[in-house]
This record gives sequence, structure tokens and C-alpha cells, in this order.
Amino acid sequence: MALNRAKTKLLVVNGPPAGVVTFTDNTPVHVVGDNESLEYLGTVLNRKGSPQITLTTRLARAKQEFNKLAQFWSHAIIKTALKVRVFKQFFYPMVLYGLTHVWLTDSLRNRLDAWHCRCLRRIVRVKVSMISHVTNEVIYKKTDCQPISKELESLQLKYFGHVVRAGIADTIHNVTYNQSHNTRTLNAPKRAGRPCHKWAPGMELTVSRWASAQRPPLPIPVSQRQRVIFAKCEDRAGWRSFCALPTRRRDPP
Repeated sequence: MALNRAKTKLLVVNGPPAGVVTFTDNTPVHVVGDNESLEYLGTVLNRKGSPQITLTTRLARAKQEFNKLAQFWSHAIIKTALKVRVFKQFFYPMVLYGLTHVWLTDSLRNRLDAWHCRCLRRIVRVKVSMISHVTNEVIYKKTDCQPISKELESLQLKYFGHVVRAGIADTIHNVTYNQSHNTRTLNAPKRAGRPCHKWAPGMELTVSRWASAQRPPLPIPVSQRQRVIFAKCEDRAGWRSFCALPTRRRDPP
């Protein structure tokens, strides 16, 4: 197998820019600059490693495709339940693809929920809350939906359990946890500004948040809590029920 040199690019994430890199025959490799990005398997990658550009691109594309079905959404004879079902089947995968292993900030989750609720309002033909005085909670009840961020959280929990159960010999577990089952840290100088949000610690906090209402509650010490989380993931039947918690109720207690 030979590399396609025209499509081969070098991207350095959260680090100093790469110098001149060449192939074995001294042909230069295209190095992605600070203001550039590249698309790989449906995800837009840049030097900052931020998922913002990926989510922005996904939502813009989904909005464009959603508007193409304007006659379908506004059709008076088609039942709302069918419209919502079509919306979920086509647009949920379009937006959520590949986000199970990405940690979104609160602002990005709010953007995701805002797009979701705007689409649901179009489906039930209710104007924005400033005009109609109808809250998002009412829209969710009318369409029998949860915020899409909760659907994403449920998918992330399923994938997190898969990563934990994979074992140290599996790549997805090995790049996330070391042999002591501690989260791996980047062996590089810290960048300027606030630290990056990390997926594995964020998922552990999510598990702790949703498990706080269960009995027995998770232990307070981080070391003990992580051990209980790993044991919980090993119970496949119990973990499947646990992953459904975000889509069952509004917020954890």
C-alpha cells in the first residue's frame, strides 16, 4: 500500500508548528497552518483541536437540508409523530456522528440544543418563545422529545463503557487509561490559556453526576470512585439501564 501524496497532510494539534517535513525522496509534505483545517471521516480538524468548527459545520449543513423539507414540515395532513420520527432518523445521525468521543463545552451543548429546539418548533409550527411565549419544555412535551444533548450524553456513556471494558490490550483503552487505570496525561509543555477539556475525566464526572441519585451512591474519594465506575461498566445489563438515564428525566438531582 502506498500513500497518496496529494492527500497526505501533517497536522500538529496544540503544539509548536512543524518545520519542513519531507517524504523519503525529499518531496515536501503539506503542513496544515494555523488558519487552515482539514476534513477526515466527517470531522473537521484544526491546530487548536477544538470541536467548535466541526459542530458549526454540522449544524449549518443540517439546517440547509432541513430547510429543503419545508413543505413536509408544514404539511397539515402529516401527523406530528411521523414528522418527528423522520427528523430523528435523518438529522440526529447527521449532527451526532463522531461526537461520542468528543467533549463539548456547555456553550457548544447549548448551541446544539438551540438548533434542535428551533427545528422542533418548525415541526409543530410554534414561533420562538419571545413571540409565542411557549417554552422549550412545552415543545419537548408536545413532540415527546428530550434535548438532543441528553441523547448525545446517553451515546457517550455507552461508548465510555465500551472503552473501559476493552482492556489495556485494546488501543481505545490504552490511549485513554494507563496500566494503573489512571487517565493518561499529555507529555508536553502546557499551552497558554485554560486547560483543554478532556473526554475521559469529563465522562467520569458525568457518570458520578447521574449515579448520585442511585443507591449506594458513588464514593467521594476520586480513587475509590473510579474503581466503582469501572466495576459498573463491567455489568453490561446494568450499564445499559444506566446509559438510558439521561433520556428518561430532565436533569440529575
